[in-house]
Amino acid sequence: REVLSMKQRAPFFARPAAGRKPAMKRTRLIALLAAACLLPALAGCAAEPAAPSSAEDAPEDSTPSTVDFRLTSGHHTAGVDFPAGTYDLTAIEWCGRVVSSNGAVDTAMGVPEYNTDGQDLYTQSLEDVSLKKGTVLSLSGGVILRLHSDDADSSPLQPREQDITEDVTLSAGLYTAGVDFPAGVYDFTATDGVGNVESSNSHSGGISDVMGTTWRIAEGFGFCEQKYQNVELPEGTTLSVSGVTLLLQPSA
Repeated sequence: REVLSMKQRAPFFARPAAGRKPAMKRTRLIALLAAACLLPALAGCAAEPAAPSSAEDAPEDSTPSTVDFRLTSGHHTAGVDFPAGTYDLTAIEWCGRVVSSNGAVDTAMGVPEYNTDGQDLYTQSLEDVSLKKGTVLSLSGGVILRLHSDDADSSPLQPREQDITEDVTLSAGLYTAGVDFPAGVYDFTATDGVGNVESSNSHSGGISDVMGTTWRIAEGFGFCEQKYQNVELPEGTTLSVSGVTLLLQPSA
């Protein structure tokens, strides 16, 4: 994914240290003077908040921001891969399927030249698509989408939680996650050939598509995916690969 805007980190307010209780034997006048001196100190703490040291320190509520970026084939989670928010979606290259896990979108999208012979198969743009935190936006078939929002959540993106660190290269064959390679979430890249790639969880975060290298696409093989992001391969998931060599890299 190509993020075209700066991620903004919202500040949080440090909690002022609690003041000591006045001694019981002090006069009421001294106690009032001490309280009057303490109030400006507390106000000063609130006026100069410390910068958060991690994403966990930032508040959930933050000022909306404008974002404009592109997504390619794969499964993209709001709050992890892009900020949550309400978006205008525009197909800028190719065509394919766009589906969100919250039901906000489920349609074929593409640029106008794929609506041939008077057919209206592909929608080029959609407005005001709600993609709240945790919503998964899945793209397949080769379509490249531009996402634009003027009120996206500006809080830091959360890291994807997984332990895998090693790349995996797979040629044609049938593989099982957790047996032939570590289970996890991977970015797929076709490095040679062209063919079908399908996982047993293709309807729930997996993959079922044709993948190939760019030179194979130029030879007329149609809509081959060279890259496919954030493919979930939990323990026991089978992955079938035919005609293509794949590089699997842990998704960030």
